[in-house]
Amino acid sequence: MPKNRRLLVVARWPLGGIRTYMRYVYGRMDGDWEITILAASTPEDGALKADAEALGLRLVLSPPSVKGLLSCLVRTLAGRRYDLIQSQGFISAVIACAANIPFSRPHVLTVHGILEDRLLQGVKGRLKRLATNRAILSVDAVYAVSRDILAHLQEQVPGLAASRVRQVSILNGIDPAIFLAPGTPGAFRARHGIPADVFLFGFLGRFMPQKGFDKIVAALARLEEERPAGPDYRLVAVGSGDYKDFYARMAAERGVGGRIVFLPFQRDVAEIYRDLDAVVMPSNWEACPLQPMEALISGVPLVASDCIGLREVVRDTPALVVPGGEPEALTRAMASLLSGGAREQFQAFRQEASRRFDAARTAQQVERLFDEMIPAGESAA
Repeated sequence: MPKNRRLLVVARWPLGGIRTYMRYVYGRMDGDWEITILAASTPEDGALKADAEALGLRLVLSPPSVKGLLSCLVRTLAGRRYDLIQSQGFISAVIACAANIPFSRPHVLTVHGILEDRLLQGVKGRLKRLATNRAILSVDAVYAVSRDILAHLQEQVPGLAASRVRQVSILNGIDPAIFLAPGTPGAFRARHGIPADVFLFGFLGRFMPQKGFDKIVAALARLEEERPAGPDYRLVAVGSGDYKDFYARMAAERGVGGRIVFLPFQRDVAEIYRDLDAVVMPSNWEACPLQPMEALISGVPLVASDCIGLREVVRDTPALVVPGGEPEALTRAMASLLSGGAREQFQAFRQEASRRFDAARTAQQVERLFDEMIPAGESAA
């Protein structure tokens, strides 16, 4: 059956959390939306193409530059009528607002991050902030992926809270079945030569200052000093990013390089969780991270900072919350897990976590929002 409504998704950086969001949410929308993703080309085009094909989505790849994405977006809007534009992130929204001027299609901005002051300094930074603020105030709706992020945006953008822009928060979600499946415990350890009797901490994510990996290195150094005769342990650090080599050197300088196993991106993250004894997440900020949801549904003990976005996900869960993710408190939390006994309460929380973080709930709320953004009687199809 033909779809009745057309959604055009604009993604300047279709990577990481944004790509995962699109896979989880669009794959669970039950209504009659025909979805086109217009994304700037990246080294991960292959994965994005595979996702689009699996979900039956139309994918249009543009040149990687802002100018290339803008030009491609104008041509796409001119060549076909869409009922709604969804921008994934601030840069996408700035580009989409400019391209949408002649077409005036309803426009929803989905916010996956914060307005970082360090990126908005100097003349260029102030111009970026001005362009971003104008885009935010120009869209028809701002949809933040957590209440924390919406509150942050209302604080940072003058006039937003009292503006005509519709403002909502819809918590992210994941597919619980992936992490509830029994799988084959031990496969990940065996492949990477990690013995079954080694306590295995996990860090899964991009190597960037936001994620607080330097705090993990400092905590491991403290553990070495305070527990020289304690149980054997390792930290498996899975991900990519510009700071990976920097953190590897930092770990070597602090004498804990041998405690860390650095691995590139792994497609089957559920397999990793089956072999982890704990997950460590001392982030400086998050929007609405999926990693704690994955850990909690997998029943793996979780140590997390109380930063924006992350605190909202781990509230009222068994997670060990470390104020600021600071190394001293992080060390104590990791040491307590090494002593054992925490896993039972996390295992008991799995079903509640799977209900709370189910992406089907996210998709239902997103689809309801999209339906409400279309004026009565209008449809592109």
